[in-house]
Amino acid sequence: MTTPIPYYISRKQAQDFLAKFTKALEFPESNPLLSQVYGFGGVGKTTLIKKLKETHQLQADFAEVSFGLTAGIETPLKLMEKLYELLPKPTGLWRRDLLPKPDPFTSLYEQYQETVYKLKTEPVQGKSVDTEQQNTVKDWFELGTATLLATGAGYLGDHGTALSLGLDATVKAGGMLSDASQALKPTKERIQELLQQHPATKNDKQLQELMLEPIPKLTHAFAQGLIQKTQKHNRSIVLVLDTYEKASSDIDTWLWQYLLEDTPLKSYGVRILVAGRRSLLEKESWRKLQQDRDLIYEQQLDEFNKEQTKEYLQYIGITKSGDIQKIYKTTQGLPYYLNWIRREKEAGRDIDDFSRGNKAITDLLLQGLNANQKQIVQLGACCRWFDRSLIQYLMQKQGIDFETGVHASIDCFDWLTKCDFVEFVQGHYRLDDVARNVFRLSFCNEDRTRFRETHELLATYFEQQGNQEVAPDSPEPEKYDNYDWRQYTAEFIYHALFGRRDEGQRQFLSHFFTSRYLKQLEVVMIPFAAVVAEAAVENYRLLPDSTNKFLKSIKLSFFFSWMMLTENPAKYEINYENLIGPSKEEIEAALRPCFTQVDFLEDGLGKYAGLLYKSLRTQPNQQVDLLQRATEQAEKIVTNSYPEFNSSLFLNLGNQQDNLDRYEEALVSYNRALIIQDDNPIIYYCQGNVLGKLGRYEEALNSYDKALQIKDDYGDAWNNRGSLLAGLERYQEALASFNKALAIKDDDLNVLKNLAVTLLFLRSYKEVITICDQVLKIKSDATEILSNKGLSLSLLGCYDEALANLNEAIKLQPEHPLWWANQGIILARAGRYQDSLISCEKALELQANDESGYYGKACYFALQNDVYLAIENLQQAININPSRCRIEAKINPDFDSIRDNVRFQALLQG
Repeated sequence: MTTPIPYYISRKQAQDFLAKFTKALEFPESNPLLSQVYGFGGVGKTTLIKKLKETHQLQADFAEVSFGLTAGIETPLKLMEKLYELLPKPTGLWRRDLLPKPDPFTSLYEQYQETVYKLKTEPVQGKSVDTEQQNTVKDWFELGTATLLATGAGYLGDHGTALSLGLDATVKAGGMLSDASQALKPTKERIQELLQQHPATKNDKQLQELMLEPIPKLTHAFAQGLIQKTQKHNRSIVLVLDTYEKASSDIDTWLWQYLLEDTPLKSYGVRILVAGRRSLLEKESWRKLQQDRDLIYEQQLDEFNKEQTKEYLQYIGITKSGDIQKIYKTTQGLPYYLNWIRREKEAGRDIDDFSRGNKAITDLLLQGLNANQKQIVQLGACCRWFDRSLIQYLMQKQGIDFETGVHASIDCFDWLTKCDFVEFVQGHYRLDDVARNVFRLSFCNEDRTRFRETHELLATYFEQQGNQEVAPDSPEPEKYDNYDWRQYTAEFIYHALFGRRDEGQRQFLSHFFTSRYLKQLEVVMIPFAAVVAEAAVENYRLLPDSTNKFLKSIKLSFFFSWMMLTENPAKYEINYENLIGPSKEEIEAALRPCFTQVDFLEDGLGKYAGLLYKSLRTQPNQQVDLLQRATEQAEKIVTNSYPEFNSSLFLNLGNQQDNLDRYEEALVSYNRALIIQDDNPIIYYCQGNVLGKLGRYEEALNSYDKALQIKDDYGDAWNNRGSLLAGLERYQEALASFNKALAIKDDDLNVLKNLAVTLLFLRSYKEVITICDQVLKIKSDATEILSNKGLSLSLLGCYDEALANLNEAIKLQPEHPLWWANQGIILARAGRYQDSLISCEKALELQANDESGYYGKACYFALQNDVYLAIENLQQAININPSRCRIEAKINPDFDSIRDNVRFQALLQG
């Protein structure tokens, strides 16, 4: 039963809202699905919701949460779980397995959770769960698509979480530094591979789809479960989302994009009630939804006017006209303050005579308190939460006796927790939002220096708490793996931003880079989200000016920037499809202020990671210097524990040096990584790649073999080993490697493409065509495969079909010279020499420094027995790309007529 609300004064805004909501319950199909009441803090939104619940408690079941107060609702999945949990359970003798109809949400959500657990803990092929699998699951279900982000505040505005939802948004990335073995595979592709191979999911397409897109599927199940409950019990269901300004952007996107827009709730007895400080329709996404679907009704709630204030005060026994006028002038009719006056009167405490009509509201709330009591309230307002030890620490630092400093018979903590404006939430005490805003602002305005010093004290306290949890000289993974340390550090960063000016920014940035490297977003996201949420009320007035500017500059794309730190901006693309998100330019603009301070960071992992990520965004000559400095940081970080972490420091350096074509330096980094961890197949794999580029082929093969001795199902290693063997003209061995790779994943496009090329070298043209058809079924626009199929068909005399494949490749990539050159080769084979020459010249016109046009002309002349011009053009092609052209010329039947020519033989020998 809902507790009746005392002294409830109605007003037209509230009456209209209650009447509209009543109609929505009675006639759902013709009324809004979501109703929102919004207005400034303390205006009476929560009280209005209580009144609404009191009115409809006999006809509807309510599930109510309050963001910032209700624990465990940080993400859409957790929120759905909590709301479901809050709804009434079936009564009487009951067992779930005896229900005639299983609950759609509970059963699907349990299946989802069970599968996530199996993917985390059970290996793919009977061995132990390796790092690659752990990283894939963590990226997808903790940092990416499924879990979304637990931020605690709507900090990204309209740019909510298109990327973090990842459902209709696609990120095509050039490879994360922390995932070296998957350098060209976005997270979604990696999770697809895992789902196709893992015993828990590989034979269940529907389960794979659930794990790839859990949010839309579980939201539909959630909606169906609610509908089923309303029909079974013949009662409406109302989902109440209070203090919505503190909801994460993930939840905001989920609410409009999936629950409102993509489910049939509007036609059934399910309503959604939102209360917050700001209108939902301020955001473009919500406005568009309203224009398209008309699902929302909103009502702004204002302060009481003079007559309403008078009515309320007379209701509680304050009847003197002069007092009423002075109270109204002081409180401006804000219900929160009027309700405080009611509580004071009911408690028998004297109310000030309001002789000064312009008395500040802070003084009103603090009236009757002595200097120490006022000070402890201000100190408590600086805390996001507090417990006994924290208050005792602050009192000691302020020189106030903890036991008797504020009252002779009660200690400071007990006195503070008994104040009307203090509440107990999620295991901690805190000031309620309105009182905290009032006291913090007044404290800062009254003595800004002491305000900063207080936050400095709090930063020091939480830093000390973290150091007690994990010693400060411990390796970074040990710290970030510790939940309590992460929570203390998040609080430390929050207070450092208010108290430490530029140093606070640098401490934030150090953890920003470190948290990305170790994939522990909450350490920086909790304080960032808290500061930005508070700024919606305080307009950043409490922050140091430089910190204010810094946070504003990174706010727009903070989450996206954190995610894309590890990516080279020249290589990643973002396609949001139907969702809204910042452009790549905006993401990178939000990162630039972060990189300007990398040089000022203290030595350690944060500086190492910052230098590494900055190197992705600078010119090659600057990258070399940044990587050298990152190497120096890596040497300082290395410890005797955490071999995988320590080796990754040099593995990532090697990968970036490899990307810069600095192969010798990359090899040094990989060798350093192997000294630390000699059983990591990824390092041997990367070492093999670089050795191959250096022409040290046997050593490269040896590195691949070592990787495969450790991990025999390492598909990428089998594939690259096969490619190297093919380049060495050891084609049968290459085929064996490719077949090993296909036994692991039979639809791996890279392997199939390499297999087709190798078979082409072996003149197994029918087999090439079979492989090409297999690839084209998977990816119909694979231009390389269309070209190879066309070349194979032409060598079997099927010229028209061959040209059709090349024409399709050219249609898809008209500016690619290779396709024009291959078209020229096929035309020459068909005897259409004039057309052939035009195609080859077109290839040279598109790119004069590409070997394809010259190679095509060499084939054209060879097929006409023009030895001199064939060799001249082949010479030019070899000058540009000797390795490829020599290998292909050796096996290309177009050159059979001149193969015994001395000059031709000399060209092939180099």
